[in-house]
Amino acid sequence: MNAGTIAAITAFLAMQVIAQLIIKWGSAADGRWWWGFFGGNLFGFSSIWLLMLVYRSMNPNVALGICGGGSFLLVQVALAFVFKSDISVTQWGGVVVIFAGMLLLAMGKT
Repeated sequence: MNAGTIAAITAFLAMQVIAQLIIKWGSAADGRWWWGFFGGNLFGFSSIWLLMLVYRSMNPNVALGICGGGSFLLVQVALAFVFKSDISVTQWGGVVVIFAGMLLLAMGKT
């Protein structure tokens, strides 16, 4: 994996987290609904361009596993941290298992 691919994955993950945080923020009050909708989708839709760049340089199954799984995990942790929601021990176990699956997918033969 080259530096450009790593940068695209990192930017994709960051944009996905930002998108979900904005959408959650917008859903918390009626006056912010449309701001959250448009702001979140701006980041979310734009990040797909980065995913397409990652697909160019990696096996698509591995790329989607890393990008999809990574964004899911990071969004869960970010939402819990920013909006002060508790994650149970069982849920942390799920995070660990998904992360382990991502590692196995990335280390497998492509």
